[in-house]
Amino acid sequence: MRLFYASDIHGSDRCFKKFLNAGKFYSADAILVGGDITGKAIVPLVETAPGRVRASFLGSEHLLTSAEEIAALEQRIADTGYYSHRCNPDDEAALRDDPDALHALFIRRIVERMEQWMALAGERLGGADGMPCFMNAGNDDPPEIDAVIDAAERVEFLEGRVVRLPNGIELASCGYANRTPWNCPRDVEEPELARRLDAVAGAVEDPSWAMFNFHCPPYDSQIDQGPRLGEDFQLRQTAGGIEMHAVGSTACRTVIEREQPLMGLHGHLHESRGTVKIGRTVCVNPGSEYTEGILRGALIDVHDRKRKVKNCVLTTG
Repeated sequence: MRLFYASDIHGSDRCFKKFLNAGKFYSADAILVGGDITGKAIVPLVETAPGRVRASFLGSEHLLTSAEEIAALEQRIADTGYYSHRCNPDDEAALRDDPDALHALFIRRIVERMEQWMALAGERLGGADGMPCFMNAGNDDPPEIDAVIDAAERVEFLEGRVVRLPNGIELASCGYANRTPWNCPRDVEEPELARRLDAVAGAVEDPSWAMFNFHCPPYDSQIDQGPRLGEDFQLRQTAGGIEMHAVGSTACRTVIEREQPLMGLHGHLHESRGTVKIGRTVCVNPGSEYTEGILRGALIDVHDRKRKVKNCVLTTG
């Protein structure tokens, strides 16, 4: 069996379209995105006069004077993983002064894009005999997306469940993560994360023929390195560059060391692309470069007869 795995696409239209095409491109038997699938910000496109729109995006100011220019910027915003919002100056000011209204708009945009993506998956992945597609949320993702994915015809939602991959391997999934400084929607304390991981791992019939799709990587595994932040939330610098440290989950490491599944599929830390073994378990974090529209992934070949991982190759596309 060949599985294409990616994570942390964070709302990037371009990365999601590449993900849908990856199964055919890599001759995979199934495709899986492991978490953090929604974007992080709204970009207002403010109409200052008929046919004239201003926008501030990625540190640059834009003045747009044609429908083609506006559409092009909207697509660039979507490909970067953000959400555009057309409004007038009064609307912009009102949203700026009303955090609750801004959050509600943010959730609506997230849900709208997820609905668009699920429809696109239905078109591109074929009928009942098409490419199997699996998807889970991550700690950054709001709960409102769960029902959208769960209702999709061609995508199987994974949170807290054990499902079977095409060759019978059990896939156990949890998108929650240990607490981060940003208190994301699915951040929890380690005891709560341990409860969730133990629950889904306990539903696995044979851990030796299973993959644990846990969004947060195991602690101190070299695929869980994140920037060290100061009290002001600024990156701490050393003579060698940004200071990094282990920020993965101790609960995740405990479950993997105890159960020894075939593989651990992780993400969460975009900078920690790589593979590592914990006992017999091959753990992978494909990393993320979603803002550039680059899809980082892992192409995993499993030897069904020998019941072992034959290859795990990191991909860029």
